[in-house]
Amino acid sequence: MIKKLIDTTPQQLKFKFALWTREAVQTLIKYEIDIDMPISTVGYYLAKWKFTSKKPIKRAYERKDSVTKAWLEEEYPKIKKEAKKDNADIWWCDETACQNLANNLKGYAPIGTHNKPILEHSAKRFKINMISAITNTGKSMFSLYDESIKIDSFIEFCKKVIDSNNDKKVFMIVDNLRVHHAKKVKEWEEENKDKIKLFYLPPYSPEFNPDEYLNQDYKQIANKYELPTSPVLALSVRKTTAY
Repeated sequence: MIKKLIDTTPQQLKFKFALWTREAVQTLIKYEIDIDMPISTVGYYLAKWKFTSKKPIKRAYERKDSVTKAWLEEEYPKIKKEAKKDNADIWWCDETACQNLANNLKGYAPIGTHNKPILEHSAKRFKINMISAITNTGKSMFSLYDESIKIDSFIEFCKKVIDSNNDKKVFMIVDNLRVHHAKKVKEWEEENKDKIKLFYLPPYSPEFNPDEYLNQDYKQIANKYELPTSPVLALSVRKTTAY
């Protein structure tokens, strides 16, 4: 039973569940040994088997693992080799948005469904957009925008990175956002090819971008506090990125 939980997914067994939940394991037990086990008992056995509930790593159906593997084993080593040859720094860039009310907030309260904490907040949702970049040695930069990241915003941010990079060339690794492939961006890159060169991650592979994890940390820390207005949200994000 344990091996099946580790080696297979519910979909592979034609079950209706997306992940191994207690209900899914209950279905598996019924399917394997024809026992109608109570949910609480399923939970007991999962704990006994050292299984815990975990947030899944999301992966797009459209991603091609062969392309991802080739990028990691062939393309990225070439980028590192070229960066060393050109005395360039590798920067990883990503865009994100931080909302005034996160979806995963939790707080302690006495046991019982009637004792859930009450979070008072503005009914109006607002967010601030951020573009950031980080090097392999941990140096980072960011810029905040009220509007979505546009072509001019991206170019302006690249200029800031160049200016901060101590006269060394910038090798910027980005995802496949349409802005990054824009004609105007390509033309600007060509005009500044002695200062910057763009590289692209394989499609649907955000987990290979270290800046993705940096942005997740930013959002988790910023959302720990009350954020009643857009300026307060922006201030919280700025304080977070200053750590």
